[in-house]
Amino acid sequence: MSYFTQIPLTPTAAQQGPNDWSVRTVPQKYSSFGLWRQSQIIPRGKGLGGSGQINFLLHGFGLPEDYDRWSRLGFKGWTLEDLKPYFIKAFGTVRSEFDSEHCSLDGVCPGNEAPIKLKLIDDHTELMKTFRDAAMELKNKYTIFRKATATVKDGVRHLAYDAYLKPALNRNNLHVMINTQAVSIRFENRTASSVYILQNHRHLNNIFINKEVILSGGAIKTPQLLMLSGIGPSDTIHRLRIKLVAENERVGRNLHDHMNMPVYVSIKKPISTTLSKVFSFNTIWNYFWNKRGILSFPPVAGVEYQNASALMLFSMGTASEKLLRDLSNYKHKVFRDTFPFHNDTRKEGFMFLATCVQPRSRGTVSVTDASTTVPPAVDPNYLHQHYDVKCMIKAMRRIEQMVSTKAFKEIEARVHWPRVERCLTFWNYSKQDQLGSILRRKRRFKITSEKSNHQASLTTRELKTKEINTLSPPDQYLECIIREVAVTGHHVAGTCAGGAVVDEQLRVKSVKGVRVMDASILPSPISLYPNSVLIAMAERAVDLIQNTNTH
Repeated sequence: MSYFTQIPLTPTAAQQGPNDWSVRTVPQKYSSFGLWRQSQIIPRGKGLGGSGQINFLLHGFGLPEDYDRWSRLGFKGWTLEDLKPYFIKAFGTVRSEFDSEHCSLDGVCPGNEAPIKLKLIDDHTELMKTFRDAAMELKNKYTIFRKATATVKDGVRHLAYDAYLKPALNRNNLHVMINTQAVSIRFENRTASSVYILQNHRHLNNIFINKEVILSGGAIKTPQLLMLSGIGPSDTIHRLRIKLVAENERVGRNLHDHMNMPVYVSIKKPISTTLSKVFSFNTIWNYFWNKRGILSFPPVAGVEYQNASALMLFSMGTASEKLLRDLSNYKHKVFRDTFPFHNDTRKEGFMFLATCVQPRSRGTVSVTDASTTVPPAVDPNYLHQHYDVKCMIKAMRRIEQMVSTKAFKEIEARVHWPRVERCLTFWNYSKQDQLGSILRRKRRFKITSEKSNHQASLTTRELKTKEINTLSPPDQYLECIIREVAVTGHHVAGTCAGGAVVDEQLRVKSVKGVRVMDASILPSPISLYPNSVLIAMAERAVDLIQNTNTH
């Protein structure tokens, strides 16, 4: 891992590099129209630490109903109450807002005991305070606001690798093989007997199994490995001319992921993170010597849940075309139409990321070749269910409410809706409207002597802000730009779902000696960030493995 990938503010530095599988989806039928070949690029970590090497470090335990949903889907024994002891064991807390440098309200001082360290965003961060104040102004019984918490220790990225694997590397009973890829599992009478591996892309070897093998390849690699081992849909196994070990039509099905719809908001107050600030001498010096400042925390201020919709505030004021366009696979013009100030490194602003925390669309991972070196066909089937679109539109309407609050008016927030050419038939939104460089004159504000003192005291700036932020696109336009611009939330999961592919002990059904512990076992999504939940689930899996007999 390079120095730059350890800096919390720059998680994208490692994406599409040697530590990223850079999974490209098949062309999407209902989304991604503004991306080349209508294909999303899903970052997946390669090497020790997995996707923890390249993720955004965000911590959270989702919502209580997430775990109840699993039980209803047949994945028993993994309720919130079942997992709480493991939240505390791994993180020292059961809360999604937490800082390991402070003693926990749960009665634990996690700075000394819990292996994973957490950092809570500084309370003095002005964008977070503005977001929180606006959420409180709009609050109803469905509102949940959370300040950003990240897996950061001493100002650098803190991985499961750092907390668990690295301290154990010198153990005599642990042998770590790098530059090695699992090819398939060999079975005798439906009992796992060995694992074929490929070392350095050319040497085939075989590792024999004494008790059992645990798969942690993730939501894309794990179902691929099972199918290459003869476990999965029978038509796929036969087509690949692989011996069928156990038929299970659910292997590789049920893929779910969040989508994020970016909406740029400019501000006048200099409180956002711009590229010019990131590369300033003071910023670099402060981080290099003190591990403090804007480089020491991910570029997210917080999240507001509103029923099934959510808004995240991404605090980067500059959307660099060179850095972000190719990572997301945007077409050049679509990127520029979405981020109108992409070439201004000093522009103050941020992005709202509108999302649906429980999307209903489901996709697949399909194996197309018997060689493990050929990537599987990944089809998330984004936005197939219209519910997901409506849910994201509600989040975007929340943006309109947010920028109308006192908190955001004080920093002169102004929404710049993506102005995608294909969608302009639904809304007459000019380039001048988007940039805000010309005040619209459809309405004239005339102050007469009969008006109240409050109205008469409106300044030109306030009139302009009021006029600009009343530009409200119709739902048809919002749906169009969602299907054009929205990108993966990097949370693919569900392809070896608990209750369907694995049992409550995480054992693969119909065979012996194989368990799965990774995001593929999640029957339905965690409401936003799954990383911390998966670490706690892995802690519980340790107890299951140690305390139960292999079957």
